[in-house]
Amino acid sequence: MTFEHYYDKHWLSLGPYFAHHRKRFLQTWHLLARRHTSNTGHVLDVGGVGPIAAYLATLGWTATESKQDLRGPLSFADDQFDLILCTETIEHIKDKESDQIADLEAFNYSGVKNMLRELSRTLRPDGLLLVTTPNACSFLTLSKWLHGQPLLMDPGHLREFSESELDQVARDSGLVPVFTTVVDSWEPDPILSKKDVLHSLVRLSKDFESVNHGDNIIAFFSKSPQRPAIRNP
Repeated sequence: MTFEHYYDKHWLSLGPYFAHHRKRFLQTWHLLARRHTSNTGHVLDVGGVGPIAAYLATLGWTATESKQDLRGPLSFADDQFDLILCTETIEHIKDKESDQIADLEAFNYSGVKNMLRELSRTLRPDGLLLVTTPNACSFLTLSKWLHGQPLLMDPGHLREFSESELDQVARDSGLVPVFTTVVDSWEPDPILSKKDVLHSLVRLSKDFESVNHGDNIIAFFSKSPQRPAIRNP
């Protein structure tokens, strides 16, 4: 059974969330399947076993979930997992608890970095960490701003990341970027014409075309710089 068939049969009917995110899950699986070719292994799905980890379990993988405070420490052994899925999670992670004014006055990535360091610790040297998260530089975010809405894809998110920002916070946490792409995973705003906005913004900034403006980032990281880089498809 293909992942698409499995998703539509077992997850699509579970609620509007899975209908809304169907395209994202299919995109993520397509990229993962091309990059992680092991027949079996141990996968950690942070926050709970979702469609991808559950599907891998039908293929013989061991699927584990983590419902504890992801800012760590996590109750897993070093080098335990072949694959870690952190999908649409990093944007929800708060800074660590603190009574220091330096920690309270601004978002400082302490919780995110603690989580990534712990995921790196539990990842095997030849394993992959897969992170997906909304792109803070997307046309969808721009559309919200143009219509007087907060600059977040979801107001419930604590922090949304640009492609370069996610890359840097991963490096700061000891991870090695392997491959990153930006895709469109959600329906565009019907009020906003991407073509018209692009034409206007290109005239305003020469740097605009150099930034990816899809709405979702899919990034792979490893803990080992020896792991071969993955070429862009």
